[in-house]
Amino acid sequence: MLTKSRIDFKGVVFDFDNTLVDTKTTIANAYKAVFSDMAEKFNIDKKKLVSEADSFQREKIRELADSKVSYNHADWIPLIAEKESIKLNEKEKEYYQKMFYSYVLNNQKFSSKTEDLLKKLKKSGKKLALLSERDSVSGLKAERISKVPFHSYFDVVVIAGETIPFSKTRDGVKPFIETANLLGLSTKDIIMVGDRLDLDIQNAKESGMKAILFTGYTRSTETSEYKPDMIINDISDFERILSKN
Repeated sequence: MLTKSRIDFKGVVFDFDNTLVDTKTTIANAYKAVFSDMAEKFNIDKKKLVSEADSFQREKIRELADSKVSYNHADWIPLIAEKESIKLNEKEKEYYQKMFYSYVLNNQKFSSKTEDLLKKLKKSGKKLALLSERDSVSGLKAERISKVPFHSYFDVVVIAGETIPFSKTRDGVKPFIETANLLGLSTKDIIMVGDRLDLDIQNAKESGMKAILFTGYTRSTETSEYKPDMIINDISDFERILSKN
């Protein structure tokens, strides 16, 4: 859905999770891998355990959605196991947490159209940045970004809370302004593309950027005082802006 037919810009800042990569699906599949293994090891019903794990993490996310705090999905693994009367020792807890992060790191999902879009943006002379919040495990976000084949198209990669001291969840517009400075552009010449109305759209608009809400992987349940300049549900829809510039 377009709310504006033309948006002038010199640079684009992309969010990472659930914008460039389908993190929601990857995490769900990581849980499935972990609890399938656990069900086999402890000889319990796999379908029931996987379903319970999925319900648990979705409920946790709903509880934490408005608090804007960082959470670690792997920390919930022993809690889910205990809820199903499975007592994991420390070695087993470490084993399953490592399995979870290994899956997330090596099985990231993204649209095959992503690299083509970034290539076209670069060819047209646009500056590109990636702005993402740090993961709960230090260094994991940088490693995940390095694993996607299109990471080299970005002029600047900003991990809020690691490469800069500001956090997307706590510091409002500061990460957005800092990213614009690193790109060497005014915020008014930048479009932010993200999946969350509160962290991405609200802060981008308050910083002076234009903002596009991406709904291809998740539907934002948060709120914003501002409406996005455009809403897209496929990454290739961004090309409609490029064709008008």
